[in-house]
Amino acid sequence: MKKYIGIAVVALMILVCLAWIFLQENATISGNVAEIRVDNEIVKTLDLSKNTKITVQGKNNIKLVVVVDDGSIYVKSSECPDKICVNKGRISKEYETIVCLPAKTIVEVKTGQS
Repeated sequence: MKKYIGIAVVALMILVCLAWIFLQENATISGNVAEIRVDNEIVKTLDLSKNTKITVQGKNNIKLVVVVDDGSIYVKSSECPDKICVNKGRISKEYETIVCLPAKTIVEVKTGQS
C-alpha cells in the first residue's frame, strides 16, 4: 500500500510541474516595441510591427546591425569579438533582452504605446 502512495505522490508532483511549465509558457506577453540602449541611454525605440534594419553605434567603436522582422527583433551582425548578441537569435516576448557587453548595448522588448 505504501508503494502505491509513493507512486501517486511522484505522479502528482510531475503533473504539477508540467502544469506550471505550461502556464509559464502561455502567460508570456508578446511585446510591441523594442528599446535599444547604449551605455544605459535609450538611443532608439523600434515598433516590432514595422520591418526595419538599422545600424547602432555602440561603445568601443562597435557597430551592430539590428533587424526587426515579423514581430521579432535580432542582431544580424556585430563587430564584437564573441558574437553572443548575434547568437541569441530572435526575441519578441516582453522583458526578453539581447546584450552585447563589449558594445555596452542592450536590446529589450517591452509593451508600450505603438
